[in-house]
Order: sequence, then C-alpha cells, then structure tokens
Amino acid sequence: MLELAPFLDAIARANAPLEGKANGWQRKAGLAEFDNACAFCSDPLDLSSPKSWTATSLVPAQLGGPAGVVENWVPACRSCAAAKGLRDVVSWSVWKASAAPDRVALLLARRHAALLYAENHFTPLSRHSKRERLLAHLGSRFDKPRFRVYAWAGGVDGERCCLVGWSTRAGDPTAIGEVLLALRMRDGAEVLAEGQVSLLRLPPDGFLGAVWALIEAHGIVVPLGVPGGGPLDGEDWRECWRHRVQDPVSNHKRVPMTGGLALPHAPRVLSTKPDSVRRLAQLRAARREDRQAEAELLYREAMARKARYLERVRRGLEEPMELNAYRAWADEVRQLGWRGRCWRTSAGGMKQAL
Repeated sequence: MLELAPFLDAIARANAPLEGKANGWQRKAGLAEFDNACAFCSDPLDLSSPKSWTATSLVPAQLGGPAGVVENWVPACRSCAAAKGLRDVVSWSVWKASAAPDRVALLLARRHAALLYAENHFTPLSRHSKRERLLAHLGSRFDKPRFRVYAWAGGVDGERCCLVGWSTRAGDPTAIGEVLLALRMRDGAEVLAEGQVSLLRLPPDGFLGAVWALIEAHGIVVPLGVPGGGPLDGEDWRECWRHRVQDPVSNHKRVPMTGGLALPHAPRVLSTKPDSVRRLAQLRAARREDRQAEAELLYREAMARKARYLERVRRGLEEPMELNAYRAWADEVRQLGWRGRCWRTSAGGMKQAL
C-alpha cells in the first residue's frame, strides 16, 4: 500500500518560499527605468526612506524567476509589493484591470524577457528548428501564468507508481485548478490527497505525456526527492530531467548542462507529408540494407572459421573440441545465417513497398 506521508512532507518542504533579493545594481537600474516611481501604480517613491519601497520580482524565485536578470526586478511601493505577494505578475488580475494598458504591456514585455533566461525551457521542437520558431513556441507558453509541480516515479510493492503533486504555494489558483481538471479528465489521474498539499497518481503509460502537458501549460515540473525511487538508468525520466537549460540559445542547440542524456523527449509525432514519409521510408530501407550486409559479413566470416577448423581437424593439425562446445558453436553460426536471411527478407519487402 502506498504511504502518502513521505510524499506530502517532501512537497511541503520543497515548496518553502524561495524569494530572493535584488542587488544594488539591479535596484538602481529599476529606479532609472521607471523614473524613481512604482512600476505598478506609478506613484513617486520616497528614496530617503528605504523601508517605503522595495525591488520586487515579476516572476518570483518560487516560480523559477531568474534572480540574476535585471528585467525581472522592478521598484514597487510597499503597498503594491504586499498586494502582489509571491505571485506571477501575469496572474495579478486586479492590477491588470486597474493599471494603464501601456504600463501593463511594458511589465509583461519585461517579464517575457526575463523568462527567456528562466529555468525549465524544455520544448518538443527539433534541435534543427529555427530560432524564430523556438521563440514563438516559448512566447505562447509565456503568456500563461507559471506554476510549480513535483513529480515522482518508482516502484511500490512491486508495481510502478507515478505521482504528481503541489502545495498551495504552487502558483495561480486558476491555473492549478485547470491542471487538476486536465490530469483527472484527460490523463486519468487518481486524487490521493487534497488540501495544503495535493497528490495525484497517474497511469504509468501516460506519465511522460502528462508531464509534457504540464510544461506546455507553463508549469515547472521538478523531480521530487523521496527515497525508494530506485537506481537511475538511461531510460528513466529523472535521469533526463537533471538537465535544465537556462537560455533559448542552449535550448535550441540542446546543450546539456551536465554529462549524460541531453533532454527528455516529448511524445513523438511523425509527419504525414508525402515527402517526409518517402524520405523516412528510404532512410529505413538504407538502414536495413546496412544491417543485412553486416549480418551477411559476420556469417561468412563465421563459416570460414568453421571450415578452417574442420580442415585442421581432418588433417590432424588440431585437437577436436568437445561435442557440446562444437554444437554450441554451430548453433551460433546458424543464428548468424538466420539473421542474415531475416534482414534480406525484410529489405526485399521494403524495396517492394517503395
């Protein structure tokens, strides 16, 4: 039986407030950009009283906001900073409804520029996709409020278990509500716990697809550190997710930040264009021919070694091996011949299809 307490406690600990502070240069740059006024209400700031204003982040560190990017920091009076709190500025609907449209557009543009250097820029696009297409893909995602969820996959009582969870600090409540509905209705998730911390169990075969859907909804999906997940391997999603790309250039080039696999792979969708289908079929046929040639070469070499051995035994130049060992060797040679015939048959069928 799955014990929920370790997962609920791990999510509660991992989702503690992470809000950082702007450095002196970022504070001065923000004041110069907004003429010593609050970025949200446009009221002048009393710079003689440091406690009357602060530099606040458009995307807080809790939601992956980059602390080292100056565009993420803006000056704010204490009342506006308190009203915004630890939320993504795009989800602050009260301010967006009351502020001037040009001020809203300015801050959303700064948020977009900051998010280009935030964490978790995984995309399903090919590494050969044009930069413009990559930025457009990320831009459509950036229009949504960010949220933070945790995922875990491992074995429990001999069965594979896949979990997704979050706490009340996960981000915009509306976005989290939509995520909960999508996980239950689209992905078949089972709700295990609700309240301060929510926990859902996903079917193993739909786990990676659900994770990618969360990313496209602008979620930060973080592997949850709970013992019992078992050793990592090249096919394990947690092994891939160690790599976090911090900017669109390295994401475009698919440059991992550490060794190992580059990025997790989104569910692959093959093109249905006639030219793409024909090129894919030709590529598969060429690979089959290469495998056939390799298999036939191995078979011929094995048969030559066997013939030399029999000739040396017949002439008394070599002691015959034990019968069981010779039978095992002969079986290996026959297997090589069988593989060569299989590749030849499959390659012939592919040529007829083309």
